[in-house]
Amino acid sequence: MHPILLNRYNLTIYTLAWIFILTIQAGVLVLYFGLELKPALADSIVFNTIFFVMGLLIWYPLRYIPLSDRNSITVFLNFLALGILVVVVWMSSGFLIMRQLFRGDEALISSIVASVPYRIISGSLLYIMLLLVYYLAVYSRNLKERIQNESKAQTMIKEAELNMLRSQLNPHFLFNSLNSASALTLSNPGAAREMIVKLSEFLRYSLKLAEKEFNILKDEIENIIRYLDIEKVRFGNKMSFEIDFPDDCESYPVPNMILQPLFENALKHGVYESTGPIAIKMKCRRENDLLAVTITNNYDSESPPRPGTGIGMKNIRERLRLIYGREDLMLSRKDDGIFIVNLFIPYHEDKDVDS
Repeated sequence: MHPILLNRYNLTIYTLAWIFILTIQAGVLVLYFGLELKPALADSIVFNTIFFVMGLLIWYPLRYIPLSDRNSITVFLNFLALGILVVVVWMSSGFLIMRQLFRGDEALISSIVASVPYRIISGSLLYIMLLLVYYLAVYSRNLKERIQNESKAQTMIKEAELNMLRSQLNPHFLFNSLNSASALTLSNPGAAREMIVKLSEFLRYSLKLAEKEFNILKDEIENIIRYLDIEKVRFGNKMSFEIDFPDDCESYPVPNMILQPLFENALKHGVYESTGPIAIKMKCRRENDLLAVTITNNYDSESPPRPGTGIGMKNIRERLRLIYGREDLMLSRKDDGIFIVNLFIPYHEDKDVDS
């Protein structure tokens, strides 16, 4: 695309620049060469109008002379040949037009001929200026495209990382649930059947949101309840849960499946490691532009911890970092037999969510 004809603004600037050059040239012809105002204006208008048009046309051959060519001599010779052609065509056509306009004024024609060396220099300078303008436009456009491509590449990398993190969550939970169902098939077939039904509902929800990054909090909590119901089939009264979230939090956009690993972690370090009953509690509240989520569970501090990779908690931190660009959105601590996780989710109105 022609950088000057790309939009009206560029063409206007280009036109104003030539009007300025035309005015300067007319003044030089009057003051330095002693021409009268009328022939000076005619000379300036004719020669600069021709260069105005040629300046637009030289863009097309310039596109095939890339500065990235390793052979600098070839590039220079191409520029030189094009410049000679431009100056020759410019001067000869301008001279012919002026000769027709002032056919009987031999003094004027002689003065034009006498000014040939100056015109060659000025034409060469104008040609060089146009080269600089065009290649500056090319460099600017290439730089903009490079920045856009790098931004797209970073977005693709970010999406790939997020997809990888999400894909690690579902298999991790699925394997645990299937192992639990398998263990129940002999001792309690009815409970195993109930667990598989609830598991299918949970996975159906996960698949429905596979292509979406965000969901409203209400739907996420409903899915968490499905998950906890699955685990409760196995643990019964050993595990209880309580979820408290006010109405103003229901439609808050949150990354989908961001809460499930926290409850899975609470089960792992609470129910799995304790012999007594474990209560998992979740509370939500709005704090300015943040959704504050607190999840707590009691645990047996004297029981040896279960081995594990901690992939769920790591994934949450990494997802929050990739989505929001912050490292401080999840905090966890132990306090007198209570494991506490604080999650902070910034608010974004433009997040695409299911309602």
